[in-house]
Amino acid sequence: MPQRDFQKPSFDEWMYWSQVIIDRLTTIVQVYNKPPYPDVFMPGNERQFKVSQTVDILRRLHSLTDENDVPLPHETSPAQHEGRIILDLQPLFRDVLRRLPAWSADMQMLLKSPWFDKCNGRLATELFLGPEDREGEGIGSGLAEHGRLPQVISELLEREQIGSVRAPSEERPPASHRTLRREDIARLWARRNSSLLRTAGRVD
Repeated sequence: MPQRDFQKPSFDEWMYWSQVIIDRLTTIVQVYNKPPYPDVFMPGNERQFKVSQTVDILRRLHSLTDENDVPLPHETSPAQHEGRIILDLQPLFRDVLRRLPAWSADMQMLLKSPWFDKCNGRLATELFLGPEDREGEGIGSGLAEHGRLPQVISELLEREQIGSVRAPSEERPPASHRTLRREDIARLWARRNSSLLRTAGRVD
């Protein structure tokens, strides 16, 4: 087993997958708000309730990840700050993991698309299978045993529990500011872990 499996996920990894979840939930909210097929019925009050629930999770994710852009108090080290954000992200990730099967079922209905193959259009393909063939970024069936993002989230939480030390963050470019925006951290981590992303969430 690779050494990284014994390590807690790095802060950059948490930021990357937070951004992926934000992207997928943003799509889910858009579909709930404006279903593309008028002949697929879901009561308006039910859709709005589900929008409110999803937006609440999105708001909390944004709030936590945006904290990386805030200057730190003098008495707080970067490691302490990052550790607190990771601690607060964990229950949110568990909540997302719990809700993904219902979100997937709703999206399959509203988009008239299967989750596993030959999805109905680009939006459904990116949502279920992941953008640019990155399987780990698609919500799939919503169940971890079927791979994709649910499996990635489950394994991330498991590594956080069983890891003895935290994996180091990616080295920042020398000219960069001490704190990078979450999008920049996500891009940096993704660029240096592109091969990992191609296989993440895949069930062989």
